Amino acid sequence: MEQKLKIYIATPVNARNEATLQEKKEKAALRCKMLKEKLGKEFPNAEVVCSFDVCPIVGEPIEEHTAMGRCIDLLMTCDVIYLDSGWRKSNGCTLEYTAAKLYGLHFMGLSTID
Repeated sequence: MEQKLKIYIATPVNARNEATLQEKKEKAALRCKMLKEKLGKEFPNAEVVCSFDVCPIVGEPIEEHTAMGRCIDLLMTCDVIYLDSGWRKSNGCTLEYTAAKLYGLHFMGLSTID
């Protein structure tokens, strides 16, 4: 049985321009939803995931370090990381990039490698 490709979307949250953290999360979640649809069409046999799969924007608040740990755990189950526009301005995306690079994941997206 062929293994399914798994793609992780890294998109900025705190580095966004919206005024409040809740607005930033909501806009980032919408961006992830759009990218999941786009990547799902481009790679129909792939599973596409993002931070909001393990850190929902509604419900119990999650401390930032706990949320980042969940994101890295999810990333480590993936084959590819998609780095979204503005990722270099985001501490979280930069951490995800570094982990992906250290563990040999493949890269795709906008401005992925210096």
